[in-house]
Amino acid sequence: MYRSLHTELLRFARLRIGAADAEDLVQEAFISAKRAYADKPTEELRPLLYTILRNLTRDYLKSGYVRHRRQSTDIGDEEDRLACRRTLNPEQQLMDSQILVVAQAALGKLKPRQREALELHRLEGLTHNAIAERLGVSPRTVRSDIANALGAVSKALLKSGLPRNDRAK
Repeated sequence: MYRSLHTELLRFARLRIGAADAEDLVQEAFISAKRAYADKPTEELRPLLYTILRNLTRDYLKSGYVRHRRQSTDIGDEEDRLACRRTLNPEQQLMDSQILVVAQAALGKLKPRQREALELHRLEGLTHNAIAERLGVSPRTVRSDIANALGAVSKALLKSGLPRNDRAK
């Protein structure tokens, strides 16, 4: 049974969490199924394995381990801009302040709900569901508001004609 379902379950896990720990979660799903459902016939285990694996991947994503690893990678990519490793020259400071002015102006032109959704998501780290509950709209509307807000800010920055600087990274 392991051989017949392993590849299928591994593909499912990789789609949900990426390649990093998918193999471990698939093995854990098999172990959990064996412990909890040892008396079940083999044909009944397939849907149970998918359910167990779905729950394991959801728990994995909620655990914060992925978030911590992603933040560590982000910091590694940005290390030359963090902790004052280098001093910005006046030209760079001027460009950064000009970019900030354009971004703030674009934020000021957003619809109030778009701006609030973007701030709650990016500054407070709330999920789309939590924002939707707070604003009294659907999570789909929240996603749309955030995407539109980011698009407006990006468009304003592109229209400004300012050098791209480090924005693309």
